[in-house]
Amino acid sequence: MRIKLILLFIFIITNIAVFAQPNNYWSMGSNTQASILAGAVVGGGSGITSIFYNPAGISELTSNNISLDASLFHFNYNTYTNPYGYGKEAEYLDYEVQPRFFSYLFHPKSTPKLSIQFAVFSRGVSLVKLADFGKEEVVEPVTNIKKTYSVNFDYENRYSDYWGGIGLSYSLSDKLTLGYSLLGSVKVLTYYHNSHINLVPVEDSLSDNSNWQYYDRQDLYVVSFINKIGLQYRENRWSIGLNITTPSIRLYGDGYHRREVSMTNIYDNGVKVPDLILSETNNHIVANFKEPFSISAGVTCLSNSKKTRLFFSAEYFAAIDSYKAIDNSKVANYYKEDYSPGTDFLTFHYGAKSVFNVGFGMRHSISDNIEVLGGFKTDFSSYNVDLNKGIPHLNQYQRGSSNLYHITGGLRSVLSRGSILLGIEYTFGYNNGMPQFGNYHYPGVYDPDRFIALQETPKKEMKFAYNGIGIYFGLVFSFD
Repeated sequence: MRIKLILLFIFIITNIAVFAQPNNYWSMGSNTQASILAGAVVGGGSGITSIFYNPAGISELTSNNISLDASLFHFNYNTYTNPYGYGKEAEYLDYEVQPRFFSYLFHPKSTPKLSIQFAVFSRGVSLVKLADFGKEEVVEPVTNIKKTYSVNFDYENRYSDYWGGIGLSYSLSDKLTLGYSLLGSVKVLTYYHNSHINLVPVEDSLSDNSNWQYYDRQDLYVVSFINKIGLQYRENRWSIGLNITTPSIRLYGDGYHRREVSMTNIYDNGVKVPDLILSETNNHIVANFKEPFSISAGVTCLSNSKKTRLFFSAEYFAAIDSYKAIDNSKVANYYKEDYSPGTDFLTFHYGAKSVFNVGFGMRHSISDNIEVLGGFKTDFSSYNVDLNKGIPHLNQYQRGSSNLYHITGGLRSVLSRGSILLGIEYTFGYNNGMPQFGNYHYPGVYDPDRFIALQETPKKEMKFAYNGIGIYFGLVFSFD
């Protein structure tokens, strides 16, 4: 017998730059000229973001410069459908204001063929909060006793990824340049999930109160290095580029994890089952988030009139096998004498599938110092929960994800000592097969191996739609 619970959803949701989630590699969003060209700049035209897209392009900038690029606003409108198993829809709108990219580039006078760049930028920032409560009167199977079935759900996923490093470009000839970047990444994650289900008799005080509770809190950070090697070749109106990004090399990762599961007075087909109470906490255990190997190629072409330049780039990202993002079997360095390894109960897994993205860009001069820019790119999600088959649903990071598509446009004004850029970006995506955050149907199933009771097993039936509009501003100042 299944009785549907109709929950009154009270959503408290904040979302900052959801498009910058780690599942979507092409959502870097530096808010520079490269972003308005949809990142299709591996073959040339990457400007100050050459350190990221193709370090060989650093030599294209012939003057020393300092650059600061900021996102004026980014509005996000998101829709979740059926996140908890009832076909309900949650909508929300918010915005963010955040600096994105700072760069210093210079050309040593002693080595004119060498260009050096230092940069610090945000690769991605995301914050998702959900909170809801609901209750309904139900009839308990077998006993036919009326009970109140209530659910509380509280969730937070806060993620940030900041990069910084040095890039070098050397002109082997007038046509060929070689580049190298060494970039450091600091990823920080706060993950919180607290859910309660209570089944309480409406009138019969002799009947048991059944309870299910799940609590999970993680705070971790990972420091890693990424290497990039690039080539760029120019011939008349054409320019081609190649960039190879190595998998990230973990330098250090440290995390705190507390987790609790309790199932008390639970009945399975009218038979009371033993209570289950699990609780474990550990500090300074090993954490890791990986960046994949990738290879990208691009081409640019200047029109005969020399007023229009077209851009195309493509990049393949290799898959990442399922791995332990937080590993309770290992204690981080420097803390091995103070803490001990624990059980797999505190170990979480992550992984990524391979993706292939393409981007197109256009830059057209409408006067001596005004340019119009635009572009389009795919941004396919690497998230795949099936990579972790056999791992309980609650031992994986629950999150939203979708393939994204970006359309960009803007104006660039060239000044005597630099340039100003103003642009706009529209991003949209849709996914109709995401795993639900929960599936709160009574009486549900009893599955102690997956820590499920008084609810159904979450299914891939949640729909997600994303629409975002960003307004960008960039300033480059050149000096001798």
